Amino acid sequence: MKIDANIYQKKKSKMHAINTKSTLSSNRGFTLVELMVTVFLTAIAVIAIYRGYTTFSQSADAQQQTMEMQQNLRIGMTALIKDIMRAGMKEEDSSLVAFANADAATVEFGMDLGSGGVFATDGIDNDGDGIEDDDPDAAVAALEAQEEGRIGDGDFGDDGEQIRYSLSGEDLQREVWDSTIPGFGAAQTVITNVSALEFVYLDEDENQLGPLPIVDPAILDTIDTVVVTLVVRTTNEDYRITNNETYQNLLLADIYTAPGDNFRRRAMSMRVKVRNANL
Repeated sequence: MKIDANIYQKKKSKMHAINTKSTLSSNRGFTLVELMVTVFLTAIAVIAIYRGYTTFSQSADAQQQTMEMQQNLRIGMTALIKDIMRAGMKEEDSSLVAFANADAATVEFGMDLGSGGVFATDGIDNDGDGIEDDDPDAAVAALEAQEEGRIGDGDFGDDGEQIRYSLSGEDLQREVWDSTIPGFGAAQTVITNVSALEFVYLDEDENQLGPLPIVDPAILDTIDTVVVTLVVRTTNEDYRITNNETYQNLLLADIYTAPGDNFRRRAMSMRVKVRNANL
């Protein structure tokens, strides 16, 4: 059968044209509008992810800072209470005055622990049980010490018998008496980031003593309770807040007003009974 060459050529040309158009159509790129829409949606997604991450990060940091602040408060207040409660630990007939300095932000006090910081015994049968206080039996001696009260050596001059708390900058510092100097040893920092430290002194009738500093031994010897207040701040600033808050002690007196900065703060105020006061 004879094939017409012209017809074949026309069909071939037509097929070639169709294939070329199909190929060009399948290789068509994105238009400018499509690219702009894609970039816009991607930017929105990135911004949303970044804001979510930033919010989460700031919240986590604020929580961590708050926990650190609370821990500082507990550590500082525990140290203060533990020591102040022991002030005036002495013989009942001792003329020693427990507090040597009672100021608003500094307190210095003593406790007669006996020579070398060990409670002494006087060798007298004070409770009438037929056993002297210096009985070599450690168990008996411990029981007698509990029943009769521990006996000191009549002074506050031994190691660890005088303690001073004060605020240096934003550091709560503790100094302990060193008999080898004699004097207070190097200050030790208990906690940092302390915005305010306050001591208020009350007698046994809950009357506030003053004016501060109290230097009269007769007034110092009437201190029965100390109201201790600490205000601490976070280490890092939080620029989402502005702190203008005023902090009070247990007596509802203002002790500190934040200067409008970006630090979070917490206050803790407690009454400390000086257990051996007014003996």
